[in-house]
Amino acid sequence: MAATFHCSIVTPTETVFDDQVEYVSFPAWDGQHGVMAGQSPLLSQLGIGALRIDGPDGGSRWYLLESGFAQVQDGALTLLTDRATPAADLSVDQANALIAEAAARIPTGGADLGTFERLQQRGFATRALARVHGS
Repeated sequence: MAATFHCSIVTPTETVFDDQVEYVSFPAWDGQHGVMAGQSPLLSQLGIGALRIDGPDGGSRWYLLESGFAQVQDGALTLLTDRATPAADLSVDQANALIAEAAARIPTGGADLGTFERLQQRGFATRALARVHGS
């Protein structure tokens, strides 16, 4: 059995996950990061995308994460995020609606490009997860 470490996912309203794991891959602002037992201390800004958690039983859980921070300290990973949606709760139709909403909000004349980009990222990430792990 591989070494495990503690992982928790916390949103403003609840603790979504809190257990021992073998591996976690999370979306950071600069790409995917992987964490295993023995990871050096880390603080990273989260991006929007797929979170994969591999448990000691060999199974994986998938979530859509939306912004926040990841911290590895004292051998534990804590993900503080605005929203963590289980992949099983996502649908391609929902993703397509998000992408259409983003397209309808394409900024013009110096409008907020960041809001458009986040909505578009969320739609594409939702669709990718929903196709593989969603309902």
